[in-house]
Amino acid sequence: MKSVFIFSVVLNITIQILGVHGSSRIVNGTDAEKGEFPFAVSLRYNSRHTCGGTIINERFILSAAHCVCNDDSPRNSSYYSIQYGVIEITQEPINTINVKKIHCNQFDSEKLIYDSAVLELESPIPEDGSWKPVKLAENFITEKPQTGIIIGWGKTGQYKPLSRTLQKLEVEIYDDETCGASMNNEHHICFGAMSGGACNGDSGTALLSNNVQVGIASFITNRCGIANKKHPNVYSRVPTYYNWINDVINKKE
Repeated sequence: MKSVFIFSVVLNITIQILGVHGSSRIVNGTDAEKGEFPFAVSLRYNSRHTCGGTIINERFILSAAHCVCNDDSPRNSSYYSIQYGVIEITQEPINTINVKKIHCNQFDSEKLIYDSAVLELESPIPEDGSWKPVKLAENFITEKPQTGIIIGWGKTGQYKPLSRTLQKLEVEIYDDETCGASMNNEHHICFGAMSGGACNGDSGTALLSNNVQVGIASFITNRCGIANKKHPNVYSRVPTYYNWINDVINKKE
């Protein structure tokens, strides 16, 4: 298997981990405009950025399982909070809400599949106009290459400085034949870019196609900023987990 790097700080498995605390950004990305991605949140561990996520509704956040789960077992939710409605993340508790409960999918840290989690918040996100829910893809056809956008607060490069500003980058989403040569098309979406890609701190953030979230940042197969057909960035495929996500957020306890 190719060298694989997970984008967050707290997973301890047999693959190499790239840790990050503090704010950060996508390699060779550009600054997002205020309100451009109103569903983006920073996932905080002990009040410091560790991963990203997207707002499903006022009570639930979508992120990557490896950020908050040990395989399919949730970590202690009391260490986690989210910061919403900002493009400049802070360590101060501005627009922050604690996580009440972590719902893990069937995450398999060996096969790197089912890398998705839903975070239930302690209180609803206020209706203050600073955020909107993301639209999740029920279906996403990748028979042919197409363009997409990734967002996140991941590092600027393997050894580069960090930024607090939400970044965006246009990418080429590869077709099934290209991705399936090394990855699992049922669970993975692969993409590349002319220059740049995802890095530490980007886990859990969105891959968007036509303003719809089709992927969740999961892992890279080489160094930060290298994303091509030989060494793609790999995101979890949202439509594969669409029914599970809806089951979680609609479950009555």
